[in-house]
Amino acid sequence: MKQQLLTKVLVASAIALCGLTAASGSSYGRSSPKERGFSCSTSTGVPVTVYKNPQGAVEPWIEWNSDYFSASGYDRTTRCQLVSQRLETYRRQRALKYITAGQMNGQNVICTANQVNGLCQNLIYTLRPGQDPIGSLYNLLAWRQGYVGMPSFDETRNIPYIDVRSKLGENTDDGAQ
Repeated sequence: MKQQLLTKVLVASAIALCGLTAASGSSYGRSSPKERGFSCSTSTGVPVTVYKNPQGAVEPWIEWNSDYFSASGYDRTTRCQLVSQRLETYRRQRALKYITAGQMNGQNVICTANQVNGLCQNLIYTLRPGQDPIGSLYNLLAWRQGYVGMPSFDETRNIPYIDVRSKLGENTDDGAQ
């Protein structure tokens, strides 16, 4: 009897501690102060894909305002989580060099490329039918707000390629063009 009571108390304590730890965790993710990477934050009420840079600052990348894909089971928070996971996977694989627009499976998408004018390689997210891919790309990254002509843009090209390597704290001198 005492052992069952002790077991119940220990289990209840463990559950309470887990709940307390989760509640006190940052809405930007539970990474250590020195760990960088992508995560989904909902601290402002709007899901935002954020990136914790090498200096420890958290930068907004993508604000998820559209409910278009909700009927398919991909509400704003779900899309934020999935895209944040993809971006983090690509970053860790060093496959996140350029962000561009392209097509996959007959749909317009935002994707990664290894070089300017390179192929659309890794899906970041799918655009809704009829959505302008180039306009979406120009307006995509929240940290671009207020930038007047980013050096990584060459506006004479039909499809822009955004070089994100320096934003990730990575070397941009590796010959990728």
